Amino acid sequence: MIFEIDRHTVTEGDVVEVKWDCTGSEQTVLTLDNGFRATEIPLEPSGTKRFRLNRSKGRTHLTIAVTMGGKTYRKKIAVRVKKMPTMKAETVDHRGRKVSAIGGWWQRIMTKWHDSRSKLHLAMQVLPERKQMAVKIMAIMGVGLIVSAIWPILYGLVPMLVAGYLIYVLIRR
Repeated sequence: MIFEIDRHTVTEGDVVEVKWDCTGSEQTVLTLDNGFRATEIPLEPSGTKRFRLNRSKGRTHLTIAVTMGGKTYRKKIAVRVKKMPTMKAETVDHRGRKVSAIGGWWQRIMTKWHDSRSKLHLAMQVLPERKQMAVKIMAIMGVGLIVSAIWPILYGLVPMLVAGYLIYVLIRR
């Protein structure tokens, strides 16, 4: 049985070429195990194949199992898979100038804010209309209660905001 690969150390995303020759085998199966899941691939008795090793827990094990005369023979090869190097990008403005630490901080906050708003908007579209209204009323009440806890003078603000929203909904229809 011949079973070999072209290299034993790769970086995530690299391609490994596997060669095998198991002439006279009844069944040939290659198992790729990256530490997350194992995949079995039926093969011809001899040949070559190329595999892209994307995700791994550090080592990917390639095992060939050959059945001959009712007996199964196995051969295993380990490939070390190194993590893809992380690139650090700098934030630049629309003119290509580097953004300061404070500007970058503010930009990250605004990006997270817009992402959260768009996710909330999509989640609200899925809900039935009555549940959308209930969520909006709870949000108004929550904001009102927080504001009234900070400024007790505004304690009556919560019922007024809820009533205002309900009147808006009634008029709109």
